[in-house]
Amino acid sequence: MPPFVLVDGSYYLFRAFHALPPLTTSTGLTTNAVRGALSAIQKLMRRTQPTHMAVVFDTPEPTFRHKLSSDYKGDRPPMPSELAEQIPYLHAVIRALGIPLLILPGVEADDLMGTLTKRACQQGHHVLISTGDKDMAQLVNDCVNLEDSFRDRVLDTQGVFEKFGVWPQQIVDYLTLMGDASDGIKGIPGVGTKTAAKLLQEYNNIDGILQNLDKIKGKLGQNIRDHQDSIPLNHQLATIVCDLPVGLDWTELKLGNPNVEELRRLYTELEFRSQLQSLEHPNNPDRLATQKLGTQTEDTQQQTNQAFDSLSESSSSDDKLGTAHYHTILTQAQFDDFFKRLQNADHFVIDTETTSLDYRIAQIVGLSFAFDAQEAFYIPLAHDYLDAPEQLNRELILEQLKPYFENAAIGKIGHHLKYDAHVFKNHGINLKGWVFDTMLASYVLNPTATRHGMDDVARLYLSHMTTTFEDVAGKGVKQLTFNQVPLEQAAPYACEDAHVTYRLYEVFSRKLKEDPALEQLLLKLELPVAQILTHMECCGIKLDTRFLAKLGDEFSGLIDTLEQQVIEMAGQPFNVSSPKQLGEILFDKIGIAGGKKTASGQYATGEAVLEKIDHPIAATVLEHRSLCKLKSTYTDRLIAQADPGTNRVHTSYHQAVTATGRLSSTDPNLQNIPIRGQTGRQIRKAFIAPEGRVLLAADYSQIELRLMAHFSQDEALLRAFQQGLDIHQATAAEVLGIALEDVTNDQRRQAKTINFGLLYGMSSFGLSKQLKLSRQESQSYINQYFARYPGVYEYMQNTRKLASEQGFVETLMGRRLYTPDVNARNAMVRQAAERAAINAPLQGSAADIIKKAMIAVDHMLPKDQAMLLLQVHDELVFEVDDAIADSLASALSQVMQDVVHIDVPLLVEVGKGKNWEDAHN
Repeated sequence: MPPFVLVDGSYYLFRAFHALPPLTTSTGLTTNAVRGALSAIQKLMRRTQPTHMAVVFDTPEPTFRHKLSSDYKGDRPPMPSELAEQIPYLHAVIRALGIPLLILPGVEADDLMGTLTKRACQQGHHVLISTGDKDMAQLVNDCVNLEDSFRDRVLDTQGVFEKFGVWPQQIVDYLTLMGDASDGIKGIPGVGTKTAAKLLQEYNNIDGILQNLDKIKGKLGQNIRDHQDSIPLNHQLATIVCDLPVGLDWTELKLGNPNVEELRRLYTELEFRSQLQSLEHPNNPDRLATQKLGTQTEDTQQQTNQAFDSLSESSSSDDKLGTAHYHTILTQAQFDDFFKRLQNADHFVIDTETTSLDYRIAQIVGLSFAFDAQEAFYIPLAHDYLDAPEQLNRELILEQLKPYFENAAIGKIGHHLKYDAHVFKNHGINLKGWVFDTMLASYVLNPTATRHGMDDVARLYLSHMTTTFEDVAGKGVKQLTFNQVPLEQAAPYACEDAHVTYRLYEVFSRKLKEDPALEQLLLKLELPVAQILTHMECCGIKLDTRFLAKLGDEFSGLIDTLEQQVIEMAGQPFNVSSPKQLGEILFDKIGIAGGKKTASGQYATGEAVLEKIDHPIAATVLEHRSLCKLKSTYTDRLIAQADPGTNRVHTSYHQAVTATGRLSSTDPNLQNIPIRGQTGRQIRKAFIAPEGRVLLAADYSQIELRLMAHFSQDEALLRAFQQGLDIHQATAAEVLGIALEDVTNDQRRQAKTINFGLLYGMSSFGLSKQLKLSRQESQSYINQYFARYPGVYEYMQNTRKLASEQGFVETLMGRRLYTPDVNARNAMVRQAAERAAINAPLQGSAADIIKKAMIAVDHMLPKDQAMLLLQVHDELVFEVDDAIADSLASALSQVMQDVVHIDVPLLVEVGKGKNWEDAHN
């Protein structure tokens, strides 16, 4: 029988990416990782001829190891965007070839392969694992071999010993002792590969080493003694989990027939000409396609290189950077010539080079400009390194340029113009005439295609590797600020920024004109919102720091009290914050049933475990943990982040992060201030209005449910909103078949849970946990719901189908929300993507509406008496003069309700208070 083959897809991807030159298509798409990984997979299949196999990839989400250790894989650099952009294509090609592809959210590929390996061995199958990861050697046994297809080396049990000096069953101890820098496993200082192998050869395992520590002399013995407390954690991090509850059977791991039409589409887009030709072979239908595809790249490396060369030659399109002349302006005469050019320009690219990335303190070091794609200019103004050349006077130059920066009739183009606008404001200049932002254009075109920094976008759309800031300024503690970077490096770097931005402007303008809805989304929504966010960030919101400090002290007292309560219930003193000690108290000392130990021998005591324990100590520990988090994240941190002169805190809003169009915020994250629970709400009381002013909080009520009514056109849901009914009460009445007035509070609560749960694709299992019902009761409730709201069920089914067919769904304003995993073979991955696709038009449309509302209220606010401070999900927070608060509240409600017209009324509730919490009451 052929072996069951498991391929470490993440390893193949990275190995191919770094092994092959950076090949691109004529549209600028990088393809080297797809080409190399595909070739290696097909080579492996030709040799092993499997009937069952799987290609397994890591999940982007954190796993249990990240929760165990903040250092786990913490030093790994972010994935290059030119690699990230290839992942969906490799996934799609693998699936189209009929090869099972597995990705489980929150599960590492190693653990998934470990689980499948164990199952296959138990069923009598021989397993071949193809990877370059040494961790996987722990899985090798009489029925499991390891191989690296890029190096043509197969390891059986003896091969593992010959390579590492230890047997497979000793690999975990081996990794624990020597550590693994790539995974962030520290190991024992001074223990390398040879020492680890020698120790294990002599003492068999870690327990044997620890029992014989007195025999291990010198620095080595001392290091082991000093770091033996870290051994259990490192051992757990290094151990592959082999008993995951994975819902896969043997038939789902069988090779299927290739989808020739999908392969044709993919190979055409990837410009894989020889693969495309193989599909047209007259004797190559259906199942034969896989065999033919498996042989086409086996010729020689020379032929592969020739294919690579032809691809590179064919990718010289209009979407390339091209050449340009870069000019450094140091003299008045040079500036005068440049200034004449500026005076005649109706638009130009502007980019600032500064002393800091913090917009609140950044000062201008120099300015770069581009009026077209042929030239770029850099005006250095504050480079002050030793022997720096004389430069033009910054204040005089800015004074001369100010009228043009503040002229709204002259178009300004930039990449992240909001940052540049802040920098200009620091110098007394109000940047006007924003006509195009290439960062936002990239985000509008495809929010998930790449990260939207200039380096990433240039690689994706121009096939251009930019000079990075680290290239000119260095890294780490020795990194220079830009004023210290010599002009020989600084000027070309700055000119390139302007040049790249202009080329991106040309490319994106052309792409957006092909889709007018997306063009309007950029020009009429995202760009105006960026200007409003600039003002909001400048304003900040006032904090009552004395209240926060007092609240922090109260939290400290409560934390101490809870800690003492836990210790009293335990019957002995211990460190309540130690998961290890807590586990021993709960399951050994108190004797609570159901304790499960991890691979390190330590009990699991996470939130999910504690919530299931029916003992007062568990609830007290959870409350203790919650208070500790509130104190460290909010009461202490917010005080540190407030401006000491004004006590106002200034967040940073990000437009180009979420896939749905929602804004996010950082430093601090004001969109994550807790709102549930009395303790959490105390935090909101610290956000206050200054004397003579109040805060207004204007909140869209149940906007996603109203959008569901509009999208689904369900008659009962439409009728409930049009009649102004309490939607949760109405839902309970509909589902239970009772009169509105007979609905109890508990029945309304259940209806509220299902109303919001179904927006996010909640299953009967999730509903049963929320409502503490049986699975059967929850499923019955869901069935009744869909029977009463058939339009909602039809919307969900139609959205799944649409996402599957076209690969994206859309919001009310035409924002595209891509769904790459909606056709995944793995049921868990596919179902998660389907749930996201159902919710995306609702959440994305809500994001569009709140942005439209920001623009509308910006036009009507009396600027000297009111200002918009915060946007938090479906809510806008204003600081206004007390005298106009009531009249303005009514006007705000009306304006926000009228920004869009859908088939049910939008409702905006506006509250008033001296602090944020009071404005909600």
